Amino acid sequence: MQIYGGKMTPRNIISIFTLLGGTILISLLFGLRVSVSYEKNKRQSQNTEMESVQGVFYKPMELNEEDLRANSCYEPKMFKPITIKQNRTSGFNFRAATMELNGGKITMDDDRLVSLIRNYWIYNPSHLQYKFYDNKVDYSSGQSALVDSLLGNKEKGFYIECGAFDGESQSSSLLFERFRKWQGLLIEPDPLSYSRLKLKHRMAFTINACISPYPYPVMMKLERRGLYSRMLKSSSDGSDHKDVQCFPLHSILLAMNLKAVDFLSIDVGGLELNVLQTMPLKSTNINVISVSCDYCSEKNETDIKKLLLDHGYSVVSKLENFKMLSKDLIFQRN
Repeated sequence: MQIYGGKMTPRNIISIFTLLGGTILISLLFGLRVSVSYEKNKRQSQNTEMESVQGVFYKPMELNEEDLRANSCYEPKMFKPITIKQNRTSGFNFRAATMELNGGKITMDDDRLVSLIRNYWIYNPSHLQYKFYDNKVDYSSGQSALVDSLLGNKEKGFYIECGAFDGESQSSSLLFERFRKWQGLLIEPDPLSYSRLKLKHRMAFTINACISPYPYPVMMKLERRGLYSRMLKSSSDGSDHKDVQCFPLHSILLAMNLKAVDFLSIDVGGLELNVLQTMPLKSTNINVISVSCDYCSEKNETDIKKLLLDHGYSVVSKLENFKMLSKDLIFQRN
C-alpha cells in the first residue's frame, strides 16, 4: 500500500496521526474561542438591552406643567386598563341626590345608592402617561412586598386602597399596578389630595369619598393633616375640617360589580374596625387585608384581630415603621 506515492512505514503512520491530532486540536480550540466570543457578545447584548429598558422606564423628563413641584417620572404603561360603562345625565345634581339618601339612612345595597356611586362618583382609569414624584419599587412601609410574596408574585389581580392620599406617597398598591399589571380602586376623601392623585394618571378607578363606618351613606368631618388625615365621628376645635361624603365599602363593591379582591388596604385614621364591621366578610371574597393600626389602642387591635379571625382569616404579620409612625396588621384568608 502506498501513500502519496511512498510506502507506508511506521514513521509515516506516526506522522499522519500527529498531523490529524494537531488538526483536531486546532479545530477544538477555534470552536471554543468562537463559543466564548458568542457568549460574551450575548451577555453584552443582554446588558445593553437591560440598560436600554431601564433607560426607558426611568428616563427623567421635564417638570410636570400641571404641578411644578413634581418631577415627572416617565414610564410606559404595561397594559391597557379596562373601564366600566357609565350612564351620566348632563346637569343632574348627583350630590343633592346623594344627600337625600344620606338622610334616609338607606341600606348598603339600595339600588339608588349603588347606581349613584357607579355612574357619578367613580371615575374610570387614566390612559395618559404616568407622572410620579419619585421612582421606587415599593412605596409602602413594607406591606406591598410582603403581600406580593404572599400572593406568589401574582399578575393581573385587583386591589382596593382605602386612604390612597396622593396616589404615590406611602402607596400600598403602586407596586402591583406598575410591576404586576394589576388594576384597582383608589379611595381618597380629601379633595386636595384627590386632585393630586388624579395628576398621577394611575391605571385605577378612583373615587373622592371616604369609607363609612356605618352601614349606610353619611357625611362626615375630615381632619386634614396631610398623610395623617383622619375621619372624625365628631369635630374637634382648632383643626382644619372638611365635610366629605362617605359610603359603605360594600356599596362601592356592588357599584363596581366586584366579586373578588386580591388585596384590600384600609387606612381610615382610626375607624378601621368600624369599617370592617360593616362588611359581609364571609360572602366577600377578599384574599389579603392590610389594616392600618396607627391609631389603635391595645383593645382596638385585639378586636380587629378577633373579628377577622372569626371570619376565616389568619394574622400573617404586624409591620411597624417607626420612622413613618405607622403600624399595619396583615391578614390572609385561610
